[in-house]
Amino acid sequence: MDVEKVAGYFIAVVEAGGIKAAALQLGISQPSLTAQIQKLEQRLACQLLVRHPRGVSMTAAGELYYQHATAQHAARQRLHAQLHALQAREAGQIKLGTGEAWWPLFVKPAVLEYQAERQCAVHIEFGNRLALMASLLSGDVDVFIGHEIDDLVASQQVRFMPLFQDAESYYVADNHPLLADTSTCIAPLCLSDWPLMRVTPDHARHAHLLANPITPAICAHTLVFDVDALSPGIDLLHDTQAVMPYTSKAHTYLASQGVSVLTTQPHKMGNVGLYTLRNARHEKVEALIQQLCDAAQQINTSPCHTS
Repeated sequence: MDVEKVAGYFIAVVEAGGIKAAALQLGISQPSLTAQIQKLEQRLACQLLVRHPRGVSMTAAGELYYQHATAQHAARQRLHAQLHALQAREAGQIKLGTGEAWWPLFVKPAVLEYQAERQCAVHIEFGNRLALMASLLSGDVDVFIGHEIDDLVASQQVRFMPLFQDAESYYVADNHPLLADTSTCIAPLCLSDWPLMRVTPDHARHAHLLANPITPAICAHTLVFDVDALSPGIDLLHDTQAVMPYTSKAHTYLASQGVSVLTTQPHKMGNVGLYTLRNARHEKVEALIQQLCDAAQQINTSPCHTS
């Protein structure tokens, strides 16, 4: 018996809710699928499914086996993806992750120059720092640009190369009422009466990457928008009079989108740099890193130091 194949059959039956529906999805006959599940139960010496007129339900043993089978299936999928990524890398493909803020600032010109010189495939993934860290650890990207992660569990597996520091600014649409009064300095506390726009916030699904849990932000704003991309955030700024905390380095790009800096918090500084796997050194990746470093120097920032 092909255990891996039958485990896939079992998963299909559970997720389809019955033998008949799973057989249709798998393209095999219902009696054949029933026989395969029975052989699996005989091999494990326990009943996994309870048959009833409306479908099937799992026994306690079935639930345990389902957890095992799905974990093994996910592991195989990751292995196949990593093998494919290795083959693509050996063929010359580079996989890069970046926060949206850094793309127009210095990443785009570096990527275009790199690709023009080498005529190779370049895969680009956008996301926040934790999403991109998950992609790096799983082999989906070779390098990513983002803020330094202070309490990273896998700190010994990765290396961080600082490029510059940035501060947090608050942005609003050009027609926002708060821009009308420029006589006083606007404190963040004064912004709580306006909707808050959070772009690419951290997600609980990535909490396993951190030594400390992701705690919900204590927010004085009565209305909060969480968006996973900058473009819809900009659209909502124009439609809702929200305020958006975002990197001060994005002010030129955001100005071209009709968004202005309201105030900047110089005490809220963060390191921005490159993350790679510590033991994964590849000539093409190192060449791209050098190109990114050179491009970052063009934005008139001074490198920072990190331990």
